[in-house]
Formats: sequence, C-alpha cells, structure tokens
Amino acid sequence: MKLIRLKKSRKKLKRGGTHIKKSIRMAYEHLSHDPTFNTMFLEGTLRGKRKYKFMGAKLRIEFAICEECRRFGHTTLNNCIDCKDIPDNAVKIFDVFFKERGY
Repeated sequence: MKLIRLKKSRKKLKRGGTHIKKSIRMAYEHLSHDPTFNTMFLEGTLRGKRKYKFMGAKLRIEFAICEECRRFGHTTLNNCIDCKDIPDNAVKIFDVFFKERGY
C-alpha cells in the first residue's frame, strides 16, 4: 500500500519539471549524508518516521533511519517488509509529496 502511494507521488512530481526533480535529488543526497540534520520526528499515526522539508517547505519527504527505527522499536509501526535485509546505516524513503497533500 505505501509503496503504491510513493510511486504515485513520484509520478506526479516528475510531471512538475526539472527543477523539482533536481530538488528531490539534492534532498536525497542530503539525507544520505546526514539524515538527522534539519529533520524532525513525526507524531501520531506516523510515529517512528521523520520528515524533511525542502523547496521552501513546499515539498516533504517521509522517511525512517533503519538503525534508529530498530533501536527505538518502531519496526512494527513502519511495517518494512524487507527490514531484515536492510543495513543499519540505511535510510528508507516512504513518501515524497507536496505539503498540500499531506500533513
């Protein structure tokens, strides 16, 4: 279910132009270098995940840091099917979307 939502969101974002694609690529690169910097934990039903705002806070990335997820016991909240196959230093992206569509 979540993978389908992510694919749909990415498809819509790709139609937005090259500047959006470039911003998403730069955001992914930022998260791969330091996923805790300038991100915050989500609450409620999204507990266990983090968010990263970019492009003037218009876009959001919903993600989890695998090591942190395991340490805090959020594996059941995030429902990662391939959790055992992912290393601790990985960042799992759940969704990329415009602010208006999400929280």
